[in-house]
Amino acid sequence: MQIYNHDSPEAITFKNNYIELENWIDHLNYIDREIDNLLNLGSNELASAFNAKQILEKLNQEKQDNAAAIDKFLNYKESLPKAAECEDVACDMFYVSEHEKYRENYSAHLKKYRTVKEEYFSALAK
Repeated sequence: MQIYNHDSPEAITFKNNYIELENWIDHLNYIDREIDNLLNLGSNELASAFNAKQILEKLNQEKQDNAAAIDKFLNYKESLPKAAECEDVACDMFYVSEHEKYRENYSAHLKKYRTVKEEYFSALAK
């Protein structure tokens, strides 16, 4: 999505939000593939870890949570063209507020995933 000098501030915000959303979705898809790799790589190595079963369960739960996040973000992406049709400030503010909620959800999801991933690698190191 290209941003032009003649774009209105609202159009620039919409385009930036759209670009940001696409980056989030790409990253969530990468996390999905990464979890698959971690599960495949670590199953044998983790077998001797004290809490291996718990860690693998957490990682599987993260895979499910990540799939749900991808679905949620894709649904949000489908609703974004409506934001471009806004004709008043209240409508614009609704979508700005909505995007901020998704930004917070994305950040919380990453933080939670990174915690589980660190636990996984700590168990491998023992």
